[in-house]
Amino acid sequence: MQIWFAKTYQYLVTLPDRLYPFKNEVEGESVRGRRSYEQAVNRALERYGLGRLGYKLMLYRETFHFLGSLLFIIFATVVARDLFGSETALYVLLAAAVLALTFQEFYVHPRSYGQHTKKGITDWSVWVVPMVIYLLLFR
Repeated sequence: MQIWFAKTYQYLVTLPDRLYPFKNEVEGESVRGRRSYEQAVNRALERYGLGRLGYKLMLYRETFHFLGSLLFIIFATVVARDLFGSETALYVLLAAAVLALTFQEFYVHPRSYGQHTKKGITDWSVWVVPMVIYLLLFR
């Protein structure tokens, strides 16, 4: 079970890397996807320093966080309504997600990837703010 979870988690964390649509030249070859993303990250680290990727890569990554948040809201709403038949279940699922995201962004990612607190706050906000807006506007 633990291996399956770790592989799934790693797959989801690296999804934006593999889907990177912009071309970069690597070893004289024009590439997209993970190789292009890694080249863009290396260039950004050289230019801005450790822990800073620049606004283009940051916006690209945060787009995936935002889409993930929307997908989770839809998933949580469907599960709460169809599986549990309860409005309370939606609040429990979203609260659990916020707790998990807090743990991930402020404990796991700094230790595993060297993520700075500022990036963690940005990531956490992009995940959580849509959930809060959803609850305030639609519930």
